This record gives sequence, C-alpha cells and structure tokens, in this order.
Amino acid sequence: MQNKLKTTLKNLNAVMLITTAALLQVSTANAHTEVTTAAAKQVQASCQCFSVQVYGQGPAIILIPGLASSGVVWQSTVEALKDKYQLHVLTLAGFAGVAPLAQKHWPHGYIATQQQAILDYIEQNKLNKPIVIGHSLGGFIALSLAVNNPEHITAAINVDGLPALGELFKQSAASSFEAPNNAFDPVAMAKSMTNNTDWQQRIVADMKRSDGMTSGRVMGELMQQDLRPVLNKITVPVLTLGALLNGAPYSTPEQVQASYEKQLENAPKAYHQIVYAPDSRHFIMADAPEWLNSQIALFLAKLPVTY
Repeated sequence: MQNKLKTTLKNLNAVMLITTAALLQVSTANAHTEVTTAAAKQVQASCQCFSVQVYGQGPAIILIPGLASSGVVWQSTVEALKDKYQLHVLTLAGFAGVAPLAQKHWPHGYIATQQQAILDYIEQNKLNKPIVIGHSLGGFIALSLAVNNPEHITAAINVDGLPALGELFKQSAASSFEAPNNAFDPVAMAKSMTNNTDWQQRIVADMKRSDGMTSGRVMGELMQQDLRPVLNKITVPVLTLGALLNGAPYSTPEQVQASYEKQLENAPKAYHQIVYAPDSRHFIMADAPEWLNSQIALFLAKLPVTY
C-alpha cells in the first residue's frame, strides 16, 4: 500500500509539472495548417476549433493529437495508411501554433466543444461513420465519441489515454505531496514522454508554440473528466493501446497495466480490447512507430468498409 501511495504521489508530481508547464507557455505563432476541402473550410470559418490536413482516399479516419501537440505526431501513421484511407489530421485550437479558441466560445468546456466540432466536421464533409484515432487528450475524445456518439463513427482507437486521469491523483494523498521545482524544464518533461531524442525536441517546440492559458485550462478540465461509469454504453469496436513505460521510473509496467485495466473494466469486452506497448513511454508513435501502426492496421482490417 505504501509503495502504491508513493507511486501515486510521484505521478501527481509529474502531472502538476505538465500543468505548470502549460500555464507558463506563450504562443509564439498562429500559423494555420492548410485545410484541403471546401467543407472543412466552412467548419473552420464558423468554429475555428481545429486546423485540418487531409491525405489519401478511401474510408475516412480522423486523427486527433494530444495536449499541446501538432497533427504532425501522426506522420508515420499517415504514411502507413494513406494508400487505403482518407486521413483527416487535426491540430486542436490553441496547440502547436494554431490560434486559441476564445474561452467564451467553449462555455460547456473545451473537450465538449471539440467533440461537437468533430461531429459537425463529419456532417459537413459527409463522412460516412469515420474511424477516430486519438492520442492522450485525443484518446479521451475518441473514447468519449464511442460512448456518447457511437451512431456517428465506425470505431475508435485510444492511444495511451485514460477515461479518468484525475483518479490517479486523489486529494487524500495531497498531504504527502512533494512539490515540483519552481524552475520548469521542458526538455526534462519531454524526456519523460519519449526516449526518442528527435521527438523530445519536437515535443518541446510544440509546447512553446502552444497557448499557455488553453493548455492549462484544458489540462485542468481533463483532470475532472470521468468516463468510467458510462463506458458500458460503448457499442462500436474500440482499441486501447497502452504504454507500459509511461510511469517510469516511478511506476512499474505491472502497475501501469493494472491501472489501465482498472480504469477500463467497465467497457464491454465484446467491443473493447487493450494491447500494450512494452517498451514505450507516452508517445508510442515516437518510441514504437512500427508497433503502433501494425496494431492500428490489424484493428482496421477487422472493421467493415465505409465510404
């Protein structure tokens, strides 16, 4: 029990560092990724909730990056899938150089606003039940769509996201919390998320191009979300890909796996499966891109074809 408490406190320390970092970042660029369909431009004009790049032809897939990340994180997946699928790669408002969305435009929360914007995008582009793939925050959104809007999607893939991130950091342990250093080191944070040095630089660059207020508020909002009670509403195929080194060195792979299985135990086994990347930190696409893309391809091959 004492070891588990220490693990929880260390994880809380790491997440507090992420939140602090997000609040300290200042957006230094507002470059928008080119939107490649007329319908997508209409959505952007009315919502400005995300930028989009579209690649390939075939059944539609929507790819959502995580907090303070660019759609470029999906580059290897795009290369692996673009010959068979039409890939709609998002970068969410306020992240990685995309202009932030004024808070008055998300009165019901950033996550709910983005989820509705994705549903609007599906309708505007006349996409026939696309597959949704998300990483981290994007993984939570993919899970939420599978729970709340299964009639609009064919399936969802959750890459290292949790349905209740805040559950890891209960307030009952706060009295023993070890406060993070005041001097935040974005490079150290990036190193905790991937072992790939090139990706560490990319993560830091995306953080610096993200809007600090958006990042901080969205992280706080995500910490309050809890999909666990409604996971039993899932009626479409869902794949979760977990990174067993995500908690290193404070959590063992066994502890990480147990946390995933506990949080997702309410998802129907007929629709949901979990597969673990044994040697990857949080950014599986950086540490194990071939493994990630092979797992995605295996999952997609079992789905009905939709156009």
